[in-house]
Amino acid sequence: MKKFPQLITAALIAGVCAGMTSCAENTTESLKDIHEKILAAHVKTIHHDTLQKTESGLYYTILKAGHGASTTDSSCVFIRETVYDLNYNITESTDENISRQLGTFSYEDAYIPLLWYMGNSTIMMGLEEMLLQMREGDVRRIWLPYWLSAYYEDGTSQNSSTQVYDLELVKVVNDIDKYQIDTLESFRDRFYPGLDSLERGFYKMTIVPGTGDSLEYGTTVSAYYVGKFLDGHVFDTNVADTAVKYRIYDSSGEYSLLDVTLPDEDDEDSDETSTSESSVVEGFSKCMLNMKYGEVAICFFHSDYGYGYSGKSKSSVSGTYPGGGIPAYMPLFFWIYVPLDEDDS
Repeated sequence: MKKFPQLITAALIAGVCAGMTSCAENTTESLKDIHEKILAAHVKTIHHDTLQKTESGLYYTILKAGHGASTTDSSCVFIRETVYDLNYNITESTDENISRQLGTFSYEDAYIPLLWYMGNSTIMMGLEEMLLQMREGDVRRIWLPYWLSAYYEDGTSQNSSTQVYDLELVKVVNDIDKYQIDTLESFRDRFYPGLDSLERGFYKMTIVPGTGDSLEYGTTVSAYYVGKFLDGHVFDTNVADTAVKYRIYDSSGEYSLLDVTLPDEDDEDSDETSTSESSVVEGFSKCMLNMKYGEVAICFFHSDYGYGYSGKSKSSVSGTYPGGGIPAYMPLFFWIYVPLDEDDS
């Protein structure tokens, strides 16, 4: 990626200020007016006025035209982004290859498209304005001035200067529930053909049959587990060898059996099940209640059995995700092993 030296921007700022009577003395010139002139000078000098501009003051160029579904003001959109400052130095990216080039790559990061929600004040104003003009497959470079980095809800700008975004619209989803069901069924058909769901959006399969008793409601059971996204990214495990294999091993972590207190039969529909160390999601305990001691099983399920519409913060799980630990509306996969009592030690 071609970089422009910082002195170019400094020179532009100086030129704009010189064109005024005085930057400090001109009381009629607002901060926004000054930034508009700086950005316009940048576009003229660096890009020779070849960029398109919206009425709000957003500059953009189409890097790749998409021909898929259009967005609406109520869509969920999956996007990839790379962010630059006005000197075209990369400040953040969801792209794995760019992270490797920058030396910031981590095996804990998933590097999957981000999920944004149109029309509910969670996207910066300028980015949402641009997304409403895009179709699936579009890639656009956007020069986002600071006043368009605000959210509609509170109007507070997130940036103090212009930021440049490479924004790719990967997928438009108008029904996130149906999208998850379709994703789970596609995953099932690919890896576990013929497997029936135990409940809508919940699948469980025994890999190694258990030889002990069935697990019972209201009991505390010890288990080893591996948690994944459906693309295979491991976000959490208490199996040391697995953590080493996927390069997410944490020397300060505890790789020992997790004690899970299964719900009472009357509480099976509760959102979370308490454990001695943390909490497991409903899908995890639901899988265990269909297991026997000594069994190895896998389960995968809709986010209604997982972290739902809120997701789980990055600091709360060993796996990470740009912008959070487990994204909202993320289907999950677990491998679970419940040892026989004599194997617990």
